[in-house]
This record gives sequence, C-alpha cells and structure tokens, in this order.
Amino acid sequence: MNIKRLVIALVVATFFGFGCAYGTSTVEIPGFEMTMAYLLTVFYARVLIGFFVGLSGNLKLLKGKYANAALRGAIFGVITSVVISFYGGALIFIIAGVIYGVITDLLATRFSEQKAKNIREEK
Repeated sequence: MNIKRLVIALVVATFFGFGCAYGTSTVEIPGFEMTMAYLLTVFYARVLIGFFVGLSGNLKLLKGKYANAALRGAIFGVITSVVISFYGGALIFIIAGVIYGVITDLLATRFSEQKAKNIREEK
C-alpha cells in the first residue's frame, strides 16, 4: 500500500467534500429539507472517493497510467455518489462524483509516483 497515495487522495477528496457540502447547502431541492446529517453524508461520500482511490493504486483496468486512473476515479465517483443521490439531485451528484473521482485519482497517481521515483533514486 502506498501511504503517500492514500494521503494525497484523502486530502484532495476532503477539499472536494467541503466544496460539495457547501454547494449542497446553498441550493434548494424541491420537496427536501436540508439537514446537517445530509450535509455530513455528502462530505463523507466525497472523502470515501479519496479512500477508495488511495487504496486502489495497483488496480489495473486499462492500459495507460492516466487512462486507468481516470476510469478508476470515475467508477469510484459513481459508486459513492449513488448513495447520496436518492434524496434528490441525482444527476448533478453523480456528475460531480465522476469529476471529483477522476481529478482525485489523476492527482494521486501523478504525485504519488513522482514521490516514489524520487525515493528510489535516492537509495
């Protein structure tokens, strides 16, 4: 397990989690009353993307490092966003989850590998 990848993914996802929770708190979904529990669920779902991305560094779905990262991130974004989309606003949550997942995985892939290469060169 690459701890640096996990930390990078969790930091990026936490940032997206705060942004998504704030954005969710400012919109009105017809027939739905916003609660703190729901906002925490939105935040948690975004952090969960980072957790999945951080642990999945060795999961190969496609050839090509960045294509693989983009697909992995999109899949994790959809999976975690379905949970929060049942209350309304499903499409926007899923689209945002895909975008956040792709960005998180691409950043984690890029910067965790760079760090790992530097460490190998020093040895």
